[in-house]
Amino acid sequence: MTAPADLVVAPAGPGLAARARRGRLGIVAVALLAAIVALILLGSRGGDVVALSTENSRSTGARAVAQILRDHGVSVRQLDRLAQARVEDPAATTVVIAEPYLLGARQLEALAEYPGDVVLLGASDESLDALGIPATDEPVVIPRTEDARCSDPDALAAGTVRVSDEGLAATGDGVELCFLHGDAAGFGRAEVDGRTVTVIASAALVTNDQLDELGHAALALRVLGRHPEVVWYVADGFDSSLLTWGADGSRPTGEAPGSIDAVPDFLPPGTGTALYALALTVLVAAVWKARRFGALVAEPLPVVVRASEATRGRARLYRKARAAGRSAASLRAAAALRMGRRIGVPRSEGRDTLVAAIARASGRPAQDVDRLLYGPPPADDEALLTLISELDALESEVHRP
Repeated sequence: MTAPADLVVAPAGPGLAARARRGRLGIVAVALLAAIVALILLGSRGGDVVALSTENSRSTGARAVAQILRDHGVSVRQLDRLAQARVEDPAATTVVIAEPYLLGARQLEALAEYPGDVVLLGASDESLDALGIPATDEPVVIPRTEDARCSDPDALAAGTVRVSDEGLAATGDGVELCFLHGDAAGFGRAEVDGRTVTVIASAALVTNDQLDELGHAALALRVLGRHPEVVWYVADGFDSSLLTWGADGSRPTGEAPGSIDAVPDFLPPGTGTALYALALTVLVAAVWKARRFGALVAEPLPVVVRASEATRGRARLYRKARAAGRSAASLRAAAALRMGRRIGVPRSEGRDTLVAAIARASGRPAQDVDRLLYGPPPADDEALLTLISELDALESEVHRP
């Protein structure tokens, strides 16, 4: 059975794989755009996924303890940057620093000058030294429940806590350590320059996941609720601003806070994350489009170029550049190679051997052959044409022995 004469069968279009190969650039662009949007959306959520953040309701956050403190009349204010503190009354405010190992040297100096109480959630040797606490950071490999075994009233009220992750090891007098786990203590307190510095080295006990265990809630609420105001800051390696206090928002010495904010206040939330995503996109594009090192890959040309056209094109380039010497050298090399193959002279043989063999095969003097193949370059186009004619004549006279 044959199809009707007027029936036209449409050719099959390109397959899905072929369309994907042609639209590879568009696919990559869409993927990068989706990644940027995802990063912006994640960054716009603020501190709700940051560990020890009072806005984080996940297991690693500290929203539960902040909410309980607020229910008991304690104002808890979390900062995005340390310069936003602007503590008006240090005597009635507790500054809480989570992840203190991320603080810079100047930030630690400003924190050491702060006259009010300070609570560290976690510890680092730099922060302990800057605040004048004679102790060092001691890692805890195996978590364990420990009793207070000290005279500190807050630790005694808590009774027992789980010591994990980090601890404190005393290096001198002046610091009281509680909940000792070998040489590491989960809690430490010292009176430094008329203020109280408290270190909850095992900071996991204030998180949403562990607050309701053992005496964690009692210890956290008593330590953090000593004053009606709590300023809570989760250290960020991208923030280099300094702690501020006093009625005018600057330190009592009159020195400006020296805030060097990564993202100014007037920019919308998530701007910093968007800038980082844009920089990452530029880096990926640079790696993608950069020169590749390695062996060359042969690719088929879109059109077929005849050898005669390529020869004419090269000849026009030589003529335009007035490169008569370069043209003559190419012609001489090609003629010598053809004549050597014809009479059986290998390419590895030297000049004298080739000249002598061509002279015997053509019957010409060796001096004439040497002049034609290795003589000086022609001075102009007319001399080049003369050389071409002589090379053709010589090649026609060479016969296989």
